[in-house]
Formats: sequence, structure tokens, C-alpha cells
Amino acid sequence: MLTAMRRDSRPPLDVPVGPVPATEAELIRRCVAGERAAFEQFYREHRRPVAGNLYRVLGDRNELDDLVQEVFVIAFRGMQRFRGDAKLSTWLYRICVNVALGRLRSKSRRAPAVSYTEIDDAGDEGLNAPDKQLERREELARVYRALEHLAAKKRIVFILHEVQGLDIKEIAEIVQAPLVTVRTRLHYARKEFYKIVAEEDPA
Repeated sequence: MLTAMRRDSRPPLDVPVGPVPATEAELIRRCVAGERAAFEQFYREHRRPVAGNLYRVLGDRNELDDLVQEVFVIAFRGMQRFRGDAKLSTWLYRICVNVALGRLRSKSRRAPAVSYTEIDDAGDEGLNAPDKQLERREELARVYRALEHLAAKKRIVFILHEVQGLDIKEIAEIVQAPLVTVRTRLHYARKEFYKIVAEEDPA
């Protein structure tokens, strides 16, 4: 069921483990110095992964552009505190998670039906046929209907692990919670998710 949401097993921001590469460090230095061209380059390089992260957590495109802008505003304002001791992907993930949590908590009612317009579908092999597209959309709708019933923190941990393919340690760093807390959230999120799915489709 979750394969409809997965792209591959890698985190969307493909940044090597270890110190930030020199080119990345130089770009960050220029951003901190206030260079407009550097801001624009950073935005171009990371906008799509940021949008993808937010989309997979929230499940629709409502306010997506505004939320992407919010992530980058926070990133640019806090960039002078980024020392390169953590992966850039982890740092951006953390901002995305905080923004997504804020959006989920601000909802006074259930989210509207999932948007069926996916990000970057064009590159998915074998999904161009109308029947495959319909099957994928129906699968996504079922996934997000179930996810809407999960508490925000459980939902994010579940997506980071089951969809994005991150391990418990990475997730703990991103959400800034103890490993045992992340494991507990994931355990209950899985249990609740599959219970909801089973109830929706007993067969």
C-alpha cells in the first residue's frame, strides 16, 4: 500500500554523510553574507525536495507554496547557525517537520480529501497508462485517509520511516526526540494505521 507514496529508499535530499562539501559550504557562506544570487541558487536546488517532504506529510497541495516559502524563510534566517556538523538534509528535514507539524496542529477540522496531483510523477516508469494512474491515485487516497486519523507526531514519524526510508536514529535527530520516544510513536502509528486500513477494507 505504501509503495504508492515511495520514490526510492534514499532521502529526497541526496547529501553525503559527513562534513558539508566545499561547494555546499561556499554556497551557505554566500547566503549568510546576503548574496541574492546565492539565495536564488539555494532555493532552486532544494525547492522540489522540500515541497516533496511537505506534500508527503500533509497529503494535499493546499497552501503548499506558502509552506515551502515558510521553510526557506526559516532556513535563510537560521543559516548563520548552521555549522555543517549535521547533514544539510537533516537540517532541512527538521525545518520541514516543524512547519508541517504547525500546519497539522492548526487545522480545526479534518483535512480535505487528498489532492491527486502528485509531485514529479513524470519520472515514474510504468505509471503513464490511465489505469495505472487511477490505481495509484486510489491507493494514495486510502493511505491519506488513514493517515488523517493519526496524531501529528505519529504521522510524521510513520512517514519518515515507512515512506522516506529513514532509520530510527535519523528520525530522532530530525524530530529532536529520544530514540525510545520515536520507537514508541512508530509502534503505535503502525498499529493504528493498519487497523484503520483493515477496517476500511476488511477483505
